[in-house]
Amino acid sequence: MDKATLRPYVFEILKKTPQTHFHAIENDLRRLVESYERHDVLTLQEILWELLVQGVLAPGKNSLNLNLPFVHLTEYGSQCLEDGRILARDPDRYIGRLTEVTDAEIDDFVLHSVREALSVSLTGSWSSSVVLLARAAEHLFDQLANILLSTRQHGGETQELEASTRPARSRAQAVIQTLQHHSLSTDITESIEPQLNGLMALIQLSRNQDGSPRWTPLSRDQVLGFFLLFPEQCAFVYHLMNALEGEAAS
Repeated sequence: MDKATLRPYVFEILKKTPQTHFHAIENDLRRLVESYERHDVLTLQEILWELLVQGVLAPGKNSLNLNLPFVHLTEYGSQCLEDGRILARDPDRYIGRLTEVTDAEIDDFVLHSVREALSVSLTGSWSSSVVLLARAAEHLFDQLANILLSTRQHGGETQELEASTRPARSRAQAVIQTLQHHSLSTDITESIEPQLNGLMALIQLSRNQDGSPRWTPLSRDQVLGFFLLFPEQCAFVYHLMNALEGEAAS
């Protein structure tokens, strides 16, 4: 069995038994999953070690059993399981959720960047993961800019956009300003700034105004917040692109 299949069962077990033992988790898996086989224990071990690295689990069960293979769910891990943040710790489920809420065919570059960002975050490299997630945000702004430049229905409104192909921060700002000239539905218009400013914040964290790389120290919770917001932001961009294409066709 692969990790994507086993992870939800592991999360379910940890919710019910937050203080446990590697072997106890495997025994529970055998009862829960009929297709679980002996060799799947290696996949289980990989999942448990990933959760340890991420800070979801920590060694020890109680004062008499402080070392591995005894483990307990940390306060952070409990919060992750309770409010759904664990999705950002499961790349396959996260990508599945991203695809589901976007309800559109997401560009391969975006998917690849997000998956790479998730993989890097699992090692605790918070700033590096945001740089990769910002790459996906930059690409989304590029797609919006291309649509705005291809329609050109509103005279000189695209002049600033045409002059801002790079750096990414300037282009993102120009996209937001250019969109103000378009007559879109109220729900889209009211969401443009909060949704796109959230994506632009990613770019601002990884790029200086002149486009040069920027290194910003970030905490685990800050990075997790960006990952949790990204699916809705990505979905909005694709919804906005559809609306702009519809506007151009009318």
